[in-house]
Amino acid sequence: MSETLQRVFASLWRSVAGREPYDIGMLIGQEMLHLMQLRPGPAGPVILAASSISHESSRDDLIADPLRLKSLIKRAFAEQPFHGNRVVTCLPSDHVRMLLLNYTVAEGASESDSVIRELRERVHEELDGMVVDFIPVRQEHPSPSKEAIVAMAARNKVMDYLDMMSRAGLQVTALDVVPIALARLMSWINAAETTAFPNLLLINFGSLSSYLTVIWGRRLMLDRPVEFSEQRLLSRLKNILDIAEPEGMHLLLEHGLGTSAESDDGKEISHTLKEVLRPEFAALKAEVNKTLVYTASRTHGRSIDGIYVVGSIAHYPGIHDLLREQFSVPPKILDPCSIFEHHLTDKELSWLRPHSGVAAAAGLALRGVPILWPTSI
Repeated sequence: MSETLQRVFASLWRSVAGREPYDIGMLIGQEMLHLMQLRPGPAGPVILAASSISHESSRDDLIADPLRLKSLIKRAFAEQPFHGNRVVTCLPSDHVRMLLLNYTVAEGASESDSVIRELRERVHEELDGMVVDFIPVRQEHPSPSKEAIVAMAARNKVMDYLDMMSRAGLQVTALDVVPIALARLMSWINAAETTAFPNLLLINFGSLSSYLTVIWGRRLMLDRPVEFSEQRLLSRLKNILDIAEPEGMHLLLEHGLGTSAESDDGKEISHTLKEVLRPEFAALKAEVNKTLVYTASRTHGRSIDGIYVVGSIAHYPGIHDLLREQFSVPPKILDPCSIFEHHLTDKELSWLRPHSGVAAAAGLALRGVPILWPTSI
């Protein structure tokens, strides 16, 4: 299996660096197409161009229509100074299965062969028709027992996706997965000011599910889904207050969760929303605590240095105050435009910041940029 992967997909699963123009990070989201292109700078990567465009269709419909994708990319290039046609991208999340795998490396065996051997025993399905890649999980101390985050996708799905990209006029130089892309982006947080990479927790709020990702230094330690989502919040508003989901979304975006800078009527609405949804956030807190306990067990009691959040829920008015009530470490928004130098206008930034796909696109774009880490690292 590993030999097949190396022979057929080696050129796809590694980045191509050192040539200009630099690769464009591209993520096709459920509602938006996200693009970002970086270039090296003296203090780190610089945002050359960035765009988030509504594709006004489902993600599956867009993937099935390469000409429509080509038209959207042409529009993005007309609005921002993108260069070239090389992209680093991701398969749709429902085409990729990810799992945390425990394995041991037998004497004389390679790391990849050991992972595949253990995977065949754990996954009761045919692996020969799958594309498999993995990344070892960071270990504080050497141990015979190891862990890896494994990504698997059906080979025909991969080939169909690459063919679609080609018909849209794009050259795919690497395939990646969102958790790795976000970990790559988060490794830059505070990198220039600290003597070591911080250990961070990312809460990625999604419409149907959310993910808790732990980045230990520059390595991904954990990525796990949790049953907390925007859809759950809207469903609870509907069940408790008999508010239709579109109206609930409007109220959350306009009034938020317990904000103070509003009229008396606005304060009452936001306070009500906050109290109705508080049990959902309590459940999120419990999941975060489980993750922190696991992290401490793997690092001899060490804790995280910071919490970052991304996704539409992270931009509800009042969300930061509510999250501060839940966590001892105040969360911050993961915003690539605050990490990297850029020349975007305030209006352009307003189109980018509400979307977690922008952060993922930045992490994908980083894969194709030669990185000079700060000398203090």
